[in-house]
Amino acid sequence: MFSHIVDSNSTFTAVHSSGLSDKVGKICEFYQFDNEKTKKMLIAANLHDIGKLAIPNSILDKNGKLTDDEFALIKSHTYYTRAALKKIDGFEDITNWAANHHEKLDGNGYPYGLNAKEISFESRLMGCLDMYQALTETRPYREGLGHEKTMSILYEHAQKGFIDTQIVKDIDSYFQ
Repeated sequence: MFSHIVDSNSTFTAVHSSGLSDKVGKICEFYQFDNEKTKKMLIAANLHDIGKLAIPNSILDKNGKLTDDEFALIKSHTYYTRAALKKIDGFEDITNWAANHHEKLDGNGYPYGLNAKEISFESRLMGCLDMYQALTETRPYREGLGHEKTMSILYEHAQKGFIDTQIVKDIDSYFQ
């Protein structure tokens, strides 16, 4: 229910969380995660952008380049996701996997600038799949991309040390 609220906040992300959740469910089968971990990953996928409820729609739906201040507000959604989810007992893993989806292996992600040693496999997976889902969706500033173009961007990010190369390879082989 919460993911539908988050997604309905913007016409351009109307299926983002549900699309991510679908992909997470499929990749959890690929990695043979057990039932409990799969359920937690699905919850994290559905709630990963709950912090966007704190971001004005005028910024979320902007048709053009964001200013530095607007981008800073967008980046804060992961902080708000963590703030909302950490209050729920038993959601420790879910909170980390959801809130860390914009962290990068080189330490230049957000909101905390975690490095490779500090980012769990599940958070890395969530981040890569979030990128895949976002790139394949139409946004105010561009049309959705196909699998091949999306993967070339993911491979480029992996080559630069931003995201996990093996996860990118697994996404490519599974979703092609």
